[in-house]
Amino acid sequence: FGDRFLDIIRKAAEELPRTGVHVLTNGRRFADRTFASELGGIEHADLMLGSPVYSDVDYLHDYVVQAKGAFDETLAGLYNLAKCGVRLEVRVVLHQQTYRRLPQLAEFIARNLPFVEHVALMGLEMFGFTPKNLEVLWVDPLDYQAQLEAATETLALAGMAVEIYNHQLCTIPNS
Repeated sequence: FGDRFLDIIRKAAEELPRTGVHVLTNGRRFADRTFASELGGIEHADLMLGSPVYSDVDYLHDYVVQAKGAFDETLAGLYNLAKCGVRLEVRVVLHQQTYRRLPQLAEFIARNLPFVEHVALMGLEMFGFTPKNLEVLWVDPLDYQAQLEAATETLALAGMAVEIYNHQLCTIPNS
């Protein structure tokens, strides 16, 4: 939406100042410091941006989102937003392409994105491009149980708020 996005957030801050606004974004537009600064300058009382980070290595993140350079732009956007005081969430969707490096990604987030307010470790949902790409995305949740547990522990021990979404209880140890 470009500048129209900023207009929407401004209007929400003016008209609904006590209403929480949670925006899902790939974060790449905020690699532009000016754009990130303009959003931070709005000072919405309850704004949070949720952005996916799929891997701790650039080529894997870029493969998942099908855009070369997306990893670097997303991280630059997150850093710019943090500098501007915008509250942030990182979302990690677990699937065949991402689950193996989940413990390393958790370590990466803990070390490099300590300003993130919340980390969501999310199970695969059957909408969007998922049904058409199920053969390359699906992994049985039991097969990534160890990685999910390790990542959750790493983030929690680093003092980060971490939650597990969209997973069957049988995949979560001792549930």
